[in-house]
Amino acid sequence: MAGVTRLLVILEEDSRIKLELPNGIPSSVDEVIQEITNFCGLTNEIRLQYKDADFGTWVNLTSTSELKDLATLKVINVVPSVTLFLEPVEYSVDKANFQRQDDSSMSSSACSGDTLPVSSPSSDTYRKEQWPKVFLIPTFSHSTETQLRDGNAEYQRNQVRLTPSSKMLSNILETLADKVYSYKSYPSDADFSEVAEALTQTHPCMKEPGSFNHSYGWKQRLKTKMYNYRTYLKSHSSSSDELTVNTLKRKLLTDAHPAKNIKKPRRAESNHYPSLPFNETPESMEQERVALLSEVKKRNNVQTIRQKMARTFAFRRQEIVDKKTSLHEMIERWPALFEVQEVNEEFIRVTTIPLEARFMQKLDEKCSELIQVVRKKGGAIREKTKLLPFVETDTDTTTKREIALKCLILNMGESVEDLIKEFLVSEKDEAGQILQRETIAIFVIRDAQAATKDIGIILEGQEVVNKLASVANAVAILLGFLYALNLEYPKTLKLTFEYIQKVFMELDPKGMATKVKKLYDQLYN
Repeated sequence: MAGVTRLLVILEEDSRIKLELPNGIPSSVDEVIQEITNFCGLTNEIRLQYKDADFGTWVNLTSTSELKDLATLKVINVVPSVTLFLEPVEYSVDKANFQRQDDSSMSSSACSGDTLPVSSPSSDTYRKEQWPKVFLIPTFSHSTETQLRDGNAEYQRNQVRLTPSSKMLSNILETLADKVYSYKSYPSDADFSEVAEALTQTHPCMKEPGSFNHSYGWKQRLKTKMYNYRTYLKSHSSSSDELTVNTLKRKLLTDAHPAKNIKKPRRAESNHYPSLPFNETPESMEQERVALLSEVKKRNNVQTIRQKMARTFAFRRQEIVDKKTSLHEMIERWPALFEVQEVNEEFIRVTTIPLEARFMQKLDEKCSELIQVVRKKGGAIREKTKLLPFVETDTDTTTKREIALKCLILNMGESVEDLIKEFLVSEKDEAGQILQRETIAIFVIRDAQAATKDIGIILEGQEVVNKLASVANAVAILLGFLYALNLEYPKTLKLTFEYIQKVFMELDPKGMATKVKKLYDQLYN
């Protein structure tokens, strides 16, 4: 008997699997394709390429004689050809009848093929929610649900696992891919693990023998299915800008490399690169933007401004992500974005969650505990916390929040002065010169009695907002600007903003940095 053959199979740029063939290399290419298809749960037609040693490039695999142990194969999806048959139609059919028939045929064709996605996102709707804390397995087709119900019952009685048919496997993967895409277009490895484990916990008969968590194979199949799902949407959906933006055709010549300048969500942005509304073009959206400039100048026009800002969101977001528009130009083109109310609205559009309300709620939830935990630390942190006011029973909420945020910065080993610049009223002229050199900062102006006179935010040396209610409000609005303008976290405050993002805002809480996770465990566990 031939020895075990190990192959590295490349499914996409960031997805590779190890395939072991216990009976050695099959005699035909079709058998190799069948092995990969079954193992990965592929439902579409594929061909294979191998790395040719003579030419040093990828070549179509036509014979298994080219394969050996530890060889690398690349999977290429074959796009099926479509033939249209046109027949004459009777034009005497009344208009209403024709409309109903047309809608019906479209609905049936959309549901007929097993390999088509269950649904595709509408061009004028955005994602409405974040990745859930607990992933709930969606309902599959009636046939699949019946088999799973019987399989789960048999598993409870005799611990016998269910082997899904190709049709059942296809339905499970397509439904899961559609559900995953409703939250994220590019889920992480941890996300795939979560979905796979949720599947085997919900339906124990789907558990896999030999897998350390009974679901590793499902995770790999789902990764492959998501790649195929995105490939389908790129070529068939008019609302897949977040996918096509990373194709070589859409990139500049200087960025024409698959792994260069990838535009993907980095901080749990649900709508990082949304598509334009249905029937809208960049030209029509530019007209809306110009009209918005006129509306901003009118008094008591908040509702109209909010509606137009919501309508132009995708156009504005694409501009920010694509062109990396300068702050000065953004203020000229989108002045409404630099109003506190619209920063809150834009944050909801990008992430689906409220900004200041969530921030204050989570800060207040552990405010006192946060201050106590940090004050108990020794060394340099203890010495720095001694400079902060002590929290008394009558300390007002605004002051307590400010102290807690400063304690958070110190606990992360970062400097309060890197974020919050404090000046006296008498130092206002000097403050202006200092703040012009700051990239990102919050300024606080106090009088001689330490009463706050002004609080504002500086971006790229420009004052973008002032007269804020408190330092805590300023930190929340600053986070909103970082998301709305797609700006990186300041390097000297990276851990502080990561804690705010992952703990306060609960945006992508997986994979916390060590210091962030340690403080989180101290407060919540």
